[in-house]
Amino acid sequence: MNNIKSVFGPLDKKYCIYFYSLSLMGMLLLFITIITTIFIGISEKKDRVFYFQMLLVSLGYGIFYFQNRLLYNMCSKTLQ
Repeated sequence: MNNIKSVFGPLDKKYCIYFYSLSLMGMLLLFITIITTIFIGISEKKDRVFYFQMLLVSLGYGIFYFQNRLLYNMCSKTLQ
């Protein structure tokens, strides 16, 4: 029974940093996508389809960021 708890039991608070680092990565990717979209859109005069596709990609990164930020907050609050 002790082996099962060690495999499936709660992790130490130090593992919350995993969600923090993923949220930072999500925010970084979101900013890179937005800046790249603006730069390419202006320099190459892209159409609406390009902006719609980039909006969907940005939305995905935004959700990724928010999800990991939420998980980090939940993790850090429950282990206090």
